[in-house]
Amino acid sequence: MADGTGRIEDRVALITGGASGIGRATAHLFLAEGAKVVIADVNSDALDHAVKDLRATSHQVLGVQGDVRSMEDAAAMVRTAVDNFGRLDILFCNAGITSVMPISELTEDEWDAVIDTNLKGMFTLIKQTIPQMRAQGGGTIITMGSEMGIVAVPESPAYNASKGGVIMLTRSLAIDLIRDNIRVNALCPGITRTPLLQAEVDRSLDPERTAAEQAAWAPIMRVADPAEIAHGALFLASDDSSFAVGSSLVLDGGYTAR
Repeated sequence: MADGTGRIEDRVALITGGASGIGRATAHLFLAEGAKVVIADVNSDALDHAVKDLRATSHQVLGVQGDVRSMEDAAAMVRTAVDNFGRLDILFCNAGITSVMPISELTEDEWDAVIDTNLKGMFTLIKQTIPQMRAQGGGTIITMGSEMGIVAVPESPAYNASKGGVIMLTRSLAIDLIRDNIRVNALCPGITRTPLLQAEVDRSLDPERTAAEQAAWAPIMRVADPAEIAHGALFLASDDSSFAVGSSLVLDGGYTAR
């Protein structure tokens, strides 16, 4: 579907992890579809660069630096959207980190970092968002799941656990919040060409081989572009998904179909 059809015209969206990858691609798409967007990110330099880039699409974009693991920072993110744009219609909890580490080598600090970012980071933002959405009569919340929340991948217990938790958190909140006209759904992408994925290639002993292995990960035999996943977020954010409550939209090139 072509961009610019106004599917979320004048709605206000907050996107965490919005300075790069899927978050940034989603911000571009949401702006093109008429939304007002606040992107939040822990990396202030990347955030500043992203905001400048996004303003080539629309001046209705703001950035706020913060850590989703902090309830105080989460409150500031929500407050930035409401204070500047008057409401908050769409929350996309996109921020997350990866972990490929067998449990024998996984440290307590590494476990805590993954769980706190990928799972607690949903809790903080959603908790801070709910009062505003209730007061305005509803909204849409998108959590970032993963194919690895549906099927386990070897030597990734922390990441698998965090994303499995996201999917169950999504379902739990969905049945509680739909009475307030707040729809909650999970977006579950497969392997996607993000800076985090590229970093794995760059760190590997054989980058060419690693890139080829990534491309062969799913039956589609290629890595997703962040823009493809962004269109899934747009579907869940828009009225096109009006009957989706507690669902998991899987965009994984056929990986979990096997």
